[in-house]
Amino acid sequence: MATSHTIQTTKTARIFTHGTLSEKTKIVWIVTHGYGFLAEYFVKKFEELDGEEHFVIVPEALNRFYLKEMSGRVGASWMTTEDRENEIEDYIKYLDNVYDTLILQSKAKIVALGFSQGVATITRWAMKTNKRLNNIVIWGGNIPNDCLNDISKLNKLHPYLLVGDTDQYITKEIYANVLKSLDNIGLIFSHIFYKGGHAILTEPLLQLRDELTAP
Repeated sequence: MATSHTIQTTKTARIFTHGTLSEKTKIVWIVTHGYGFLAEYFVKKFEELDGEEHFVIVPEALNRFYLKEMSGRVGASWMTTEDRENEIEDYIKYLDNVYDTLILQSKAKIVALGFSQGVATITRWAMKTNKRLNNIVIWGGNIPNDCLNDISKLNKLHPYLLVGDTDQYITKEIYANVLKSLDNIGLIFSHIFYKGGHAILTEPLLQLRDELTAP
């Protein structure tokens, strides 16, 4: 009979940034990408943000794979259902390490943003970390059920929900039902429903920026 064992080991992770952290920085963004993305390309979606006022940190998920067959383009994934609990603990420690390494001392607002698969990642991290966070942004994904057990803590993160009106994964009906269910459990959130599909687009990103930096 086979016996399962687990060990902890170190792994080299890639992180890409946009902008420079300084006294002029208004927002530090910690961004988790979606399934099959690489941080090197995902960070480019935030280059419309002024690099003096916004410092964007995009950690790359620790699990890479070929998107098709056995060669060619490579993507990364935060987790699968296999060995789920250990995967979650690993990326929570990873994001804590990213925070401690790159943010250091800053009076800027700290915004955690997850896109698609990265929504579950950033939400679980935000709910379990002891790091300072001002806002959480849920973009094109659903808050995991296990993160809805402490609504008061989630409300303290002043959540934003963003979804496109042609998102192939989240129809208008699904989105309406999600909003209603979140209202029913007492979640206090803002939302931006924009024209476009399952993607980080410039117009809603800039609208989000403006709302987060408003006095």
